[in-house]
Amino acid sequence: MKKRILIIEDETSIVELLMLVLMREGYEVKSCQSGREAVSMVKEFHPHLILLDVMLPGMDGASIVRVLSDDEQLGSIPVIVTSALAESQKLFATYPQVKDFCMKPFVLKDLIIKVKQAIGDL
Repeated sequence: MKKRILIIEDETSIVELLMLVLMREGYEVKSCQSGREAVSMVKEFHPHLILLDVMLPGMDGASIVRVLSDDEQLGSIPVIVTSALAESQKLFATYPQVKDFCMKPFVLKDLIIKVKQAIGDL
């Protein structure tokens, strides 16, 4: 069974690139582009990992992590936060499900390593 990754990102070009690379790595990948859509998508898709942008329409990344952490089942899904804002790293440091942080623009090879570590494939 393929491991599932949910990309929560509003920049279409980033979503397309990540989906292509992660599918090539053998993962089942879905995406959504707004914070409001994210929580319901997590509940439907049951991902093994979430790649989460910070600045999203409808609900920001920090709010999504708070909602997920309040849910017993969803709070255990590991999250890798992606952001162009360095100060975002401090914001997410207190959430145990946030396993890593990746600054944009990121190096794909480095992100794939972080994904594999967080999902338990390394």
